[in-house]
Amino acid sequence: MFEKPFDVVICGGGLAGLALARQLMLENQPISVAVVDRLIAPFPDAAHKVGESSNELGSHYLGEVLKLESNLSERQLRKFSLRYFFGNPHGAFEDRPELGVKVSPPLPTYQIDRGRLENDLRRIVREMGVILIENASVDDVELSDGTKPHTISCRRGGDADIFALQGTWVVDALGRRRLLQTKLGLQKPNGHAASAAWWRIGRRIDVTDMSSSERWKKRVVHSRYWSTNHLMGRGYWVWLIPLSSGATSIGIVTDETIHPIAAYGKSYEQSLEWLSRHEPVLWRMIERDEPLDFHRLKKFSYDATQLFSHQRWSCVGDAGVFLDPLYSVGSDFIAAGNTITAEMIRRDREGQLTEAAVADFNRLVLTCLGPHALSYYRDTYRTFGHAHIYAAKLAWDTAIFWSIVCQTYMQGMIKRPSPELFAMFQRYNDLHRRVQRLLVDWAEMIPPRSTFVHADLTRMKLHQLLYLDLAARRTPEQFLEVARLNLDRFEELAQVIFWQAVKEALPDHLPDEDQLPWVDAWQISLSPERWKDDKLFEPRTAPRDLKGMRDTFAGVFAPMTWGQVFRIELFYRLRHVAKGRPVSALVRFLHRRLVSGKPAMWLRRLFVIDYPSAPAAAVTSPSTKPLSQSSPAQ
Repeated sequence: MFEKPFDVVICGGGLAGLALARQLMLENQPISVAVVDRLIAPFPDAAHKVGESSNELGSHYLGEVLKLESNLSERQLRKFSLRYFFGNPHGAFEDRPELGVKVSPPLPTYQIDRGRLENDLRRIVREMGVILIENASVDDVELSDGTKPHTISCRRGGDADIFALQGTWVVDALGRRRLLQTKLGLQKPNGHAASAAWWRIGRRIDVTDMSSSERWKKRVVHSRYWSTNHLMGRGYWVWLIPLSSGATSIGIVTDETIHPIAAYGKSYEQSLEWLSRHEPVLWRMIERDEPLDFHRLKKFSYDATQLFSHQRWSCVGDAGVFLDPLYSVGSDFIAAGNTITAEMIRRDREGQLTEAAVADFNRLVLTCLGPHALSYYRDTYRTFGHAHIYAAKLAWDTAIFWSIVCQTYMQGMIKRPSPELFAMFQRYNDLHRRVQRLLVDWAEMIPPRSTFVHADLTRMKLHQLLYLDLAARRTPEQFLEVARLNLDRFEELAQVIFWQAVKEALPDHLPDEDQLPWVDAWQISLSPERWKDDKLFEPRTAPRDLKGMRDTFAGVFAPMTWGQVFRIELFYRLRHVAKGRPVSALVRFLHRRLVSGKPAMWLRRLFVIDYPSAPAAAVTSPSTKPLSQSSPAQ
């Protein structure tokens, strides 16, 4: 049907493929792009594909990079952040500890109806000149190892209608089929044994209706309905996501070793029966509803050994790696894979693409971003039944995600990975894995307890800084400087989490709480028999004041003191006067004028004190010296 080779043939017309097509047309004009997909638009709203919730990085990609912000604002729902409910699922819903914001944050994120978005994207890319070939499946790809174009064998409508396309570049966006990964033997397990079942209900299912308590309803300024709501229990979480069509997406996600999919994923009726035992309040709300669809995936998570090739091919979206839906990172990996692919194509067209550069792109995603994100999930479902431990986990996960993952993409470092970036990621990831292991061990060593009624990360100064910082734009040198300063803050945060875990799980090993030692955060664990060999009490940095970081968890690990009420809670509540509108308007104005698009290196001074991370030998402090040999912690 097409005599000339295309510059790019994208196999698969889902979100990843369509987004890449638009990105290529925006960034690489003139360029010829074809998208081949087995489906025929228009798609139905709601009952199409899962993947509705987007976070800050994914929303930045869709809104700013792909310039779809007006479409998202008009056609999708604005997301009221993430929200979690813990505790006894059989008691009053208003008694369950709640973790989530009270006022909508200034940066937009969205609840995305995939059918509606993909319909819009098909129309948009067609209008841009992309050749969209529908009702056509890709049978095979014959890769060229030289300068000749690749050949894509396709089948349209039936066995008789067979045709081939040629493309200088070929991109696998075929989702979990992973055509190129399978063909080239690049698939790789990642050790995360999680499964899921999900469906859509054709009406509004509002978490606000789970309680009749007016006091509970008024505890949050805006309606909880607009949040991505999570019902949490040991080894599982259940999502409720509103869609712009008026439908509601509901899903059960579990650690396969604790709640095997065979117990809930065979049918919708079986999922309802599982909910009746584990989340009966939700079950009573939907037991008479017929679903619009029902899907299941056993052990959905996987990795790869290669995603990009200097031989002019790449794998994007679910055709590359898929980790877990908990923090909505699917669109993040679409953003990373598509942006790297577009950058490789740009360099290739300019005669500047090298094998070494492509190796760096693979390294960035597969040894930095991928393992970092996987650490959020692997084995950590065991923490989901502990409200205060998960609050510590969410505080850590959110802060480190904004600090290194989001900033790597938003500051353009995704296009120019450097030895300095790899070294920085290594330090972050080494600490990140230690903290995640600590959290899991902590949850396994103590029984669940309810320590708070409601907790909100926006009350925490470090999170305020990192959130506002997402809009700043910096040079690579400035990016590395800020990443280094933030790493100091994470070292402090890890110390606070470590000593709280020791206090609860290993009380016999806790020294005087007024003189807690400064430790090597990269060696923390709940295995005291290893502390000496790991040189836990021989830190490589000098002690720093942890008082401000401890305030991060005021009211989370224990009830607030009166001092904390006046120092922290009072100011926090003043922000919600008049439903938070005056403060929100002021923040948006100042953010737009003083932070957005600017280096904003001054911003840190408003929220944190950057003590220099001096070598341990440079400073001594009697109150933070290592424990004596006679201490029980040794």
